[in-house]
Amino acid sequence: MLLKKYVKTRRKVKILLLVTIVALIVITCIILLGSSGPNSAVERLLDERFIARAYQPQSEQQTRDVAVALLEPERDHGVIVPEKYDEQKIKSRIMQSRLQQVKQQQQRDNEAEQERTTLDAIATAVHIFYTAPVPWYKSKKPPLPLREPEHPNEVASLPLSATPKPVKILNTAFYPALGLYKPSAKLLGQHFENIRSCGIGVLILSFSKPSDPALLHQILELAPQHNLSVTFELSVAGNRTVDYLRQQLQDISSYVELPGFYRVWSQSRAALLPVLYVSNAYKLSDSLGRQLCRPTALKLPSKDAGQLRRVLDAIFIGHIRLKSHADVLRRLCFDGFYSKLPSNGAVFASTWKNWSYLKSYALSYKMLFVPTVGPGFAERNKFPRHGDIQRHRSNGRYYGVAWRTAILNHVGFINVASYNNWPDGSQIEEVVPRAGFLDYNPGSKTKYLDLTAHWVGNFLKTRQEASAAGTGAGSIQNCYELLNNTIC
Repeated sequence: MLLKKYVKTRRKVKILLLVTIVALIVITCIILLGSSGPNSAVERLLDERFIARAYQPQSEQQTRDVAVALLEPERDHGVIVPEKYDEQKIKSRIMQSRLQQVKQQQQRDNEAEQERTTLDAIATAVHIFYTAPVPWYKSKKPPLPLREPEHPNEVASLPLSATPKPVKILNTAFYPALGLYKPSAKLLGQHFENIRSCGIGVLILSFSKPSDPALLHQILELAPQHNLSVTFELSVAGNRTVDYLRQQLQDISSYVELPGFYRVWSQSRAALLPVLYVSNAYKLSDSLGRQLCRPTALKLPSKDAGQLRRVLDAIFIGHIRLKSHADVLRRLCFDGFYSKLPSNGAVFASTWKNWSYLKSYALSYKMLFVPTVGPGFAERNKFPRHGDIQRHRSNGRYYGVAWRTAILNHVGFINVASYNNWPDGSQIEEVVPRAGFLDYNPGSKTKYLDLTAHWVGNFLKTRQEASAAGTGAGSIQNCYELLNNTIC
């Protein structure tokens, strides 16, 4: 009623609204100016210090002071002064935060390394491929430079005498924590200690003709100091013949009697024999004949049978790829076969679901089946030399499935590929994060060493349970499950 009585025109209504708004603005300014006194500034500072203490550990006094200093902005008579944009300060803050993250990651790695999973027991039935020296670089031929045309209508052509030097390219998808190392006594000791802590008992070295005898002797001398043994993998790739294999056996015979060479007791032969791996053994089907067969068992003429076993009698385990290769090695009188390639699905022998068949085949003919497990496969080549067989590590799950399948289906031994085969990307050695390279994140640099120790422990537990079950009344013990370095 009052508004209708005194405000009768629109002009008066507008004046009244304007006066009300001005009055509200004045009241708000008075309230804000009254709350900006010295007491309120102290309360704000106390609040900021309280927030700093809440988000910092109680034991780090110096860190809390730094946090309070960072939270306290610049003030002028109690009024916050806005910070000016400074690109250099922002960059320095970003760099400091990144350095802090790197330090924290290094601290976590050190703690993880101190808490590593290690095994006191040694499994001589688990063998691991070891590369010495590692071929860090590969050679690549650069494209030939074109000769510049002398006339505008002339097409550029290759020069007559142009032989550019090959370019060396780093041949690894991961970067090692120890750098691009070369073999030395200290380095070998560190490697062997890591392998021993995983519970692995045997190293497999590639034995080729241009190998360094001094390095082999050094490895064979250092390995027993770390409770390890050594065996060799022969190669018959390319146009190698039986004569080449015979020459390799003659060279290996000088290493067999050394204390560090791996040997097992054979129940059927009643002798202590070395274990040798033969890469690409299926290629010897035409030339090898019966030279690996024992004359006493086959009643063959001495000139035809057992010629290679007279040079060096051993447990020969051949490399297979296809399903038919197992039968080839059986007819060639090999003692067993292994898959070698740690890439599931690449070939028949490396496919996990086929290992149960290979196990039953080996048991039927009293042979060894040695499955090869690996954490993954990652060649750096744009066009891999083995085809499209790259296998992602899947944060260790790939490695775990391979181990579980191998424990169920092995006959005799299990191979691990590899400790430091960096060109194939199948190594379990420590790596460091580096731009342009893969790493083990999420996880520490010793992630796959810890996983290997875990699975070797499961393997030993399974064999002990099988051995205990075989000692019961009325049970027949499988000689492949014994833990005393004995096979059939």
